Amino acid sequence: MAGKGRNAVRIETEIEKSREESNWKRVIELADQLKTRNAAQAPLCSFLLGEGKLEMFLEEWPPVESNFSRSRSGLGEAKRCLLNAASEQGKKAGVALDSHLLLGKLHYAMGFFEESLNHYNEADLQSLTEKALPSRSLRIVAESYAIKGLCLEKVPPSSTSKYKQVEWEEQMGRCYE
Repeated sequence: MAGKGRNAVRIETEIEKSREESNWKRVIELADQLKTRNAAQAPLCSFLLGEGKLEMFLEEWPPVESNFSRSRSGLGEAKRCLLNAASEQGKKAGVALDSHLLLGKLHYAMGFFEESLNHYNEADLQSLTEKALPSRSLRIVAESYAIKGLCLEKVPPSSTSKYKQVEWEEQMGRCYE
């Protein structure tokens, strides 16, 4: 039993190292290993698989308009994994917030800007406070703010009132601060 615990800790440490190095193929391999060894880690494994598949895809097909169609067909598995991780079980496991942030990135890559904004609202991105986070988590949050700003540029306010326009511009500006 103690050997299993040490092995799981070793795998988790190697996963974090691979995430920091953006070695997504290795992250996926290790998440599969962790999943077969410990079913209780299913939400974490779903998150890691979704993150790895998303990032590997985006390395080959950057999130630009000419790739939206390819992203819509090629990111289905990553989306499924991240949605699983964003569930109630994912909340208990502590991966739901990051899952919503990556779902925002995924929907941006597909050209679904409003859906992307919905995930950033679900994650309550604007209320995230400064705290000590691993560099990968900081990168996810920073990317999320940038992508949210880009989405806001594509999705103008629904109202034509000057107040709503100013509010929208301020919200967009805060994303780039």
